[in-house]
Formats: sequence, structure tokens, C-alpha cells
Amino acid sequence: MKFTFLGTGTSHGIPMIGCSCNVCTSSETKNKRRRCSLYVVAEGKHLIFDTPPDFRDQVLTFGVERVDAVFLTHPHADHIFGFDDVRRFSDLQKSHIPVYGSPETMRQMRTKFDYVDKTSHSFGGVPRVQFTDQMEPVSVGDVVVTPLPVWHGQETIHGFRIEGDGKRLGYIPDCSGIPAETLLLLENMDTMILDGLRPQEHPTHFSIGECVEMLNRIGARQSYLTHLTHNSEHRELQARLGKAVTVPWDGLKILL
Repeated sequence: MKFTFLGTGTSHGIPMIGCSCNVCTSSETKNKRRRCSLYVVAEGKHLIFDTPPDFRDQVLTFGVERVDAVFLTHPHADHIFGFDDVRRFSDLQKSHIPVYGSPETMRQMRTKFDYVDKTSHSFGGVPRVQFTDQMEPVSVGDVVVTPLPVWHGQETIHGFRIEGDGKRLGYIPDCSGIPAETLLLLENMDTMILDGLRPQEHPTHFSIGECVEMLNRIGARQSYLTHLTHNSEHRELQARLGKAVTVPWDGLKILL
């Protein structure tokens, strides 16, 4: 299994518009963070997790050449508003691409991208996809993707467990709490990626301290945090966390 962090930043991205802080003006490339997205290749299948506003730039910069399925954590703008660029993949592949998410996510996708189901456009004019409600594990070839219900403030949204090539990867980029039944699904993980927004507490996201505490509880062999704000400078944060938790950056590729 291989995965690439296409984006590791919060909804504003870093640098943040109109900000002159030391992180937003940093020359360190690891402080340049697009909105959250993950690219996973396993069992010969190519999976995308969220299509943020930066999606086109992400796939061009980090070499995504195929998409066999898209999984959406929730319908907030920073996680879906690059969705139209999926059309280039469906056009290249001459096939409809399955898109999975909770029933509420799919309802909002059909509303916000209502033109997708209209047949008056050419095949390359709109994303050719199959919106599919997901409440149970689904298989994409031999890869099994299980939805993980988590709390995002007052909302219940999804993270995902990805199983393939004999490995187990957990991805929860937005989260303020994990129910006990979801924690059971995160046992014996090879890698866990979890929301750690900023040092201060937040009503809809884990703080970095809460994230690290939860990562320790999950006990994966490798642990990463994501969805970072400009409140954390890459090298300083990594120095504080030590070796137990890795601070990723956009374009980081991992082979499990």
C-alpha cells in the first residue's frame, strides 16, 4: 500500500489570505499546506479521499494519473469544492467513477453539483460518476474501505479505514470525538492519520494535544496528524512531538 498526503492544511490553507505571521510568510516548503486530501494506491486500485478546492493543483503537482473511486468524509466546502475536476479522470478513463459518502453527504453533492446527472453535456463536460450512499464497508477491487462515524462538533461525519495489500490505514481528517464503536474498528492499525488542528481547543476539531492523546490510545504502528492551521510551524511542532507522531507535509509519500 502506498499513500500520498495531497493536502495537510485546514480550511483556509497556508499561507492564509491576508496573514503575515511567521508561518504564512515562511520560506519552508513544509509550511505550505493545501486543504486536506489523501491519495491511496493498494491492490492496483487508486483511491481519493476528499476533493478540496486545491484538488486540481494537488493531482498535477503530486502525479495522480488515475482515480478508481472517490470517498468523501463530509460535504464542507474545504473537502468537496474541487470535485468538478474529477471529470478529467472520468473522461480519460471513459468510465463512471464511483463516489461514496454518507447519505447526507450524497444528498448535498447532488444539490451542490446538480449538473452532474444531466446528460446534455459531452462526456468530458461534467464528472461522470455514480453517487453512492455508504453506511457499510465497500470493496474497490480487493481494497475494502470501511466508513468510520466520528463527531465533528454536533455533526456525525465519516473517516475511513482502508485495507489492502495486507495493510490497514485509518484516515480521519476532521474530528472532535470518536465513539467507542468506531474505536473498535481502529484496533491493530498499521497507520493512523488524525485531525490535530491547533494547540488551542476548538469546538469541532481535536487540538494537537487531544489528537496525540487519541493517537496514543489507538496505538497504530505509525501515527500522523493533519488539518493543521498556521498556529504550528512544521519543524517546531515536530520537535515538540518527537518520534511518536509524525507531522506530514503536502506531497509526503509513504510505502507501507
